[in-house]
Amino acid sequence: MPTFTASELQAFVTDLFRAAGVPEEEARIVADALVTANLVGQDSHGVIRIPQYLQLLRRGQIRPGAPLEVVREAETTAVLDGHWGFGQVQARRATQMALAKARTYGLGAVGLHHCNHVGRLADYVLLAVEQGCVGLCMVNNHGAGRNTAPFGGTQRRLSTNPIAFAAPTAQGEPLLVDITTSVTAEGKIRVRRNRGQRVPEGWLLDGYGRPTTDPQALYREPRGALLPLGGEVGYKGFGLSLMVEVLAGALSGAGCSREEATVVGNGFFLLALDISRFAPVDEVARQLSELIAYVKSSPTQPGFTEILVPGEPEARTAARRRAEGIPIDEETWRQVLEAAQPLLPLPSLEVRGGK
Repeated sequence: MPTFTASELQAFVTDLFRAAGVPEEEARIVADALVTANLVGQDSHGVIRIPQYLQLLRRGQIRPGAPLEVVREAETTAVLDGHWGFGQVQARRATQMALAKARTYGLGAVGLHHCNHVGRLADYVLLAVEQGCVGLCMVNNHGAGRNTAPFGGTQRRLSTNPIAFAAPTAQGEPLLVDITTSVTAEGKIRVRRNRGQRVPEGWLLDGYGRPTTDPQALYREPRGALLPLGGEVGYKGFGLSLMVEVLAGALSGAGCSREEATVVGNGFFLLALDISRFAPVDEVARQLSELIAYVKSSPTQPGFTEILVPGEPEARTAARRRAEGIPIDEETWRQVLEAAQPLLPLPSLEVRGGK
């Protein structure tokens, strides 16, 4: 399995997007987002997305250098049009606008439409923490990209509709939650398909509404569906998914999931709260650290050796991969090289081809 340092992978991905006509700064932002996802173990949002993005670039569905247009704005809110620029670029700009409003008025909320795939939501809520805010972020698939069945249903009606939030702690990593309202992210099915692995029971229905562990069932016709988060109580994930449709769909201008929507993107919503308007930042961070310590002090169930709070597994994976390298499975790397072949000379690809 090819293994890379983060800097090797970052340089390769940046060069690749520059060769595809992407401006330097945008290429760097997108590369950083993809490589960071692989670094923390979220391979579903990492370089596996390169062939997808290059295809969208060729089709003109990603528009490098696209402006971020303010459609509607008030003191604490804004609705933005990303003009189908790179999702990571436009969502980052939208987040910075929300943070500027939060610093001025105590809170800032932005909705963004006509935006491509924004990647890992953690990136945006962690930006909020860096600026003394609590961040809450969510996306739908712009009304299209439906791959998840409603609770009790058998056909696709919703997207994975992820939610993320983050807050500072007094020591260690921020408290970070980044989850889908479906049982898993679509990209994690893609990763298992590329690795030749089955998926756990309770994740998928095939195109006939029958439970399956075959990841290909999500992609072949008739297409299967992901299930909502929660198993027997999947109505909870279903309910959260509908909340995402309200905020990231209806309020952002992207629209809710609907049959006639065919262009896949992300309707993006981010809320930033200036912590200092509520309580001293240090005091909030101390309380959250004490909360985490108290939660982790619980005796463990059989099969568990410790309690990990959200964000800890990713932080540990990042530390390990910084030391040992980032592994990319053979099929994913083959797809990346195949997509890159027309853009970069083969010797350049071989130099970075792993260890």
